[in-house]
Amino acid sequence: MTAEAPIALENVSYSYGKGDMRKQILFNISTSIQPGEIIILTGPSGSGKTTLLTMMGALRSAQEGSVRILGQELKAAKYRTQMKVRREIGYIFQSHNLLDCLTISQNVKMALQLAGVSNRDGKARIKNVLERVGLGEHLHKYPSQLSGGQLQRAGIARALVNRPRIVLADEPTASLDKQSGRDVVELIQELAREDGAAVVLVTHDNRILDVADRILHLEDGHMRSLTEAVSEGTSRMLNLLEKHDPNQASYLATFAFALARVAYADDKVTMEERDEMRRILKEFAELKDSEVNFVMEMSMMQKRAQTELSNQSTQEGFDGERKQLLVDSLYAIAEADGRVSEEELQEIHAITAEFGLENRAR
Repeated sequence: MTAEAPIALENVSYSYGKGDMRKQILFNISTSIQPGEIIILTGPSGSGKTTLLTMMGALRSAQEGSVRILGQELKAAKYRTQMKVRREIGYIFQSHNLLDCLTISQNVKMALQLAGVSNRDGKARIKNVLERVGLGEHLHKYPSQLSGGQLQRAGIARALVNRPRIVLADEPTASLDKQSGRDVVELIQELAREDGAAVVLVTHDNRILDVADRILHLEDGHMRSLTEAVSEGTSRMLNLLEKHDPNQASYLATFAFALARVAYADDKVTMEERDEMRRILKEFAELKDSEVNFVMEMSMMQKRAQTELSNQSTQEGFDGERKQLLVDSLYAIAEADGRVSEEELQEIHAITAEFGLENRAR
């Protein structure tokens, strides 16, 4: 018999207000999330992401449908049941929400006390979790003595100290710079996988999409598959590119996707590879920064969904100069992090073979 998923939603709907003021925010949402799985929840502001996250976290009751968290049905659940479920969940917020009057160790200790863990067991657990997040030397410092990235790490330590079976994070990188945000998300990914927790990250940050096992997209309260979102996004990307040069649109779309394939080849997209992709797209396509970010997001999402563009429409655009540019760019992405893996080389040769560029590969 298959074990029940830690998070299981079926036909979940939710509305705010009553009567003429009633507004439905979620419509028939169904999904399940397995132990160790990392889900990124995307969507525009007002699409229902935070509402859905609070329902998963037993902080809000379902009005329609079924919300089963850790085997407990939360629709119309008693307060005692909700509290029992909450103790098995680690919450990470956009703001670290640490108490300034307590040390980092004491802030983390509060989470253990709420869970009823003894002081003897708690002391070793606090030291261990703070070491895991890289704050082992800062146990006795106060929040005002730490950087923004360190504060967010402390918030992660507090969320994970009870070894939760579910981790819910609401915009955990919003207040961080690029590198700190990346470090924080990779830390959540690493620790959650070690502990086998189901993870849901709500984010607008397209720089971290590649950490997800799946991406769920909410729009106007409806859950859409990643494939649907990618299909629509690809059309938007082509329309955006066409204003620069209609003859280059499909070529550039495929070009961006080819770069993403190489970056993904060894199952890890480094910050150096991302920066190199942005540089190539900006310099070659002469796109604005906002446009480069959009193209990056779409190409990464395409790779995650394993959705390939048709090569038929792009062959005409591969003249000699463009062929060499594509090959050089693929190697530039592979070399961006200081090493070229065997997986990346295999992906480069696969791409060059698909596009008839075998003779141009190094």
